[in-house]
Order: sequence, then C-alpha cells, then structure tokens
Amino acid sequence: MGPAGTLTTAPSRAAAAGATRLALGQALQFLPPTDVAEGAVLNLEARHNRTRIHFSLLGGGGAGEAGVGAVAAVVPAPRRGLVLHWDLEACVDGHLNRTMAAAVRKAIFKLKKSTPALVLHVGCATGVLSIAAAQARPEVADHVVACEKSSALIEVATAAAKANSASDRISFLQKDVRNLKAHDDMPKKADVLLLSCIDHTLIGDGLLHYLAHVRGSFTTPRAALIPAAGIVKGMLVEMRTGDVHGVDLTMCDAYRWAKEVAPIDLRDESYVQLSDVFDIFVFDFATAAVEQQVEQLDVAIAKDGVASAIVIWFDLVLDEEIVVSSSPFVPREAALAVGQGIVYLQPNEAKVSRGATLPIVAAHNGVEMAFTIEEDRMTRKSDVELLPHARYDQRWEGARVNLEQQWKEILQSIARSPKEATAVAEATMRYAAQPAAFGIEGGVAERAALCFLAD
Repeated sequence: MGPAGTLTTAPSRAAAAGATRLALGQALQFLPPTDVAEGAVLNLEARHNRTRIHFSLLGGGGAGEAGVGAVAAVVPAPRRGLVLHWDLEACVDGHLNRTMAAAVRKAIFKLKKSTPALVLHVGCATGVLSIAAAQARPEVADHVVACEKSSALIEVATAAAKANSASDRISFLQKDVRNLKAHDDMPKKADVLLLSCIDHTLIGDGLLHYLAHVRGSFTTPRAALIPAAGIVKGMLVEMRTGDVHGVDLTMCDAYRWAKEVAPIDLRDESYVQLSDVFDIFVFDFATAAVEQQVEQLDVAIAKDGVASAIVIWFDLVLDEEIVVSSSPFVPREAALAVGQGIVYLQPNEAKVSRGATLPIVAAHNGVEMAFTIEEDRMTRKSDVELLPHARYDQRWEGARVNLEQQWKEILQSIARSPKEATAVAEATMRYAAQPAAFGIEGGVAERAALCFLAD
C-alpha cells in the first residue's frame, strides 16, 4: 500500500500521489455520440444497483464558462447484437488496419488500369479495409466483394461505405465465404484476396478453411494473397502464482489452466522466460492446406525453473516488404491487438535445468493447436523432471468436460427445431449483452454466446 494508505484502480496519470495502483484496471461505458465544444457543460446522471453502475446523458443543462450552451441529450442506439471479441479488436487495431490497407493498395496499384480489379475480402467486419481497397484507384472501376457472417458488423460496414461514398464499389454479403456462388456473388475471379479472419493463434478463426475454399476457385492464378504467409513462434515460460505477500498461493495454479490455447497479453503478466524464441509452424498461404501438421521440437532451456506453458504469437507477412507481429516484445503501438496465446503443457509441468532440452510435440488440425511434452524422447532426465501431479484439478476438469458435453447435446437437440434454435440464440444474446442484470457471470454468458456467433 502506498504511503498515503490509498489503493486505486486509476490510470497512472490520474492516480493520487503516493497511492498504490491495483491491477484490476479501469471500466469503460460508451455514451451516445455527442458533439461538444470547449467550455460546454455535459450533464450526466450516474446511478447504480447491487451489481451495475450506469451513466446516462441528460439534456437541458446551463451554459458553460465560455458561454457555450449545454449539450443536448441523444437517444442511444438500441443494442442489437454482439460480435466476437477478436473481431472487435481487429476493427479498432490502427496498426493492423494501416498496414493491411497499405498492402492491399500496393497489390491493386500493380494491376493494369485497363481492366478493373476485383477484390474478395473475407471477414470484412466493419468494412474499413473494404473501403480502402475500393477507393485505392478512384479513376478505375475496381470493385470489392466483402463477406461477413455477422449481421451486426455488416450493418456497420454498409453504413460506413455509404458515409465514405464507396457504396457503389462494394458488394457486402452476409454469408460464410464457403457459401459463395460463382456468377451470382462473384462476377469474375478475384485479382486480390484479402483475409481478415485472424485470431490470437492465427488459424483459430478458420483462416485455412476459408483459404482452401476460395483459393483457385474464386481467385485468378496470379491473385495477390494478403496476408501472404504467417509464422507461428513461441517460447517456454514458467507461469506460477507462488507467494503473494508471504502467503503461499500455489494451490491457485490448479485453476489457472486451460486445455485450449487461451488469449493473453504477456505484458500484463508475471512470468519467467525459460527458453529463447523458436519457430513452431510456417504457413505459406499460396499452398497451405487444411490438414494435420505435427512438429517435433527440441526446446533448449536457457534458465532453471518449472516449465508451465508455451506462449505463442505470430509474424504476419503481408507482402514482400510489410511484416506485422503480435509479439510481446515489439512496442505496443507496433504490435497487433490480438495479443498472444498461452497453452499449458500436458501431461504435467516439468522441472528443467539450464542447458537441458525439453522435447515437445506441436500439432494442429487446421484450427486448433496442442502442445505435449514427449516423454519417450527425454534423455537427461536429471535435468528434465516431470512433476508427479498434474497442474490442474482433475475433478474440476472432469466437471468441465461433462458440462461441455451436456451443452453440445442441448445444442444438437434444439438444432432440430429452427424456431426453437432461433429463440434460444436470441435469449442467449440478451443474457450476454447484460449478464449482470440476469445474475450471470460475464465469462459464462460470453462462452454461451460464442456458440452462436461462431456459426
């Protein structure tokens, strides 16, 4: 605690002198877009119940110090849908959008002006890059076919294109790109394929599946692919709770675990790096296929510790000159907003010594990745020792698997009735939009909604 005896979640610029800042961070509520002027008075109403704090704009306030009238209240737009969190992160990722826009403009500029270009944009989200592609050569009648599964995002993209005078150059299609129809949806094969379906693992949002469907079938033989390639990298880390202010909280690690590759921002975590950075998978999108890939890795240990997990990220090769990365070691302003992924090692953690080699099998099936310590290839077992107990609580994991299976059975059951499936999906979205109002934990509501958003 700070010398003033104060704990705060305020950002550093707003924290009181001497106060100790907590890692909880801040909260954000968006207000309806409102024009303001310097000196104006913005009237707000703040209220709360047992679980929520809410702010509303009020009208009819007095004039500000500069004589400017108070801002009138604006009726908020209705909340109509949810989007995947990585879709939202990509929409507001300025570095990603700037570099992707530069790459797609370069690709279009290389094409002959005598023949209008066709760009196919997969996962267009809010349409930022679709608009950039459509406006690259205003003197040429280039066109963009933009696919997006989310109705909420398509609505935003359509409005954005209209606001930027690009509506006549873009055809927005609310559909999975794998349902594209030649001639009906695509007047000809695309000269540029723009792929925006990327998550923290690079391939977890279905990138390889979409690519396999459209590459060749809906693109010309010499079509530019953006991105052109991706390299998944990783490093071995010790990620354990240990002592907190003299209290042993190691037992918490049993619940600080996930079977899948979970998103993480390593800059905000306490960890020990146990190895140098190594390459895991390399994807050339001109040839990459949806098939199982297995790599045997011999990871050299650079520091004594307990190997808990592998942190992964990727370098994205947009073209021969432009490369962006989600690495935790590049400056925040130059890093992709999707962050990194963390996957805890199976079957157990391993105590390792500097100079040893930890054999790991890395595999993916085109969407999901898995990493396992390969016990049969462990040689100097005095330097690499598997801990006797699994990190996670096996009862807890068994309950999770059982609950997941029950949820799958529920989904399969309601899928037989389209009317019932629609009703359940709408109810789930309402719960996910305002989980506290229904007494539901936010993470639970989000995972339930994800089952419908990911379709």
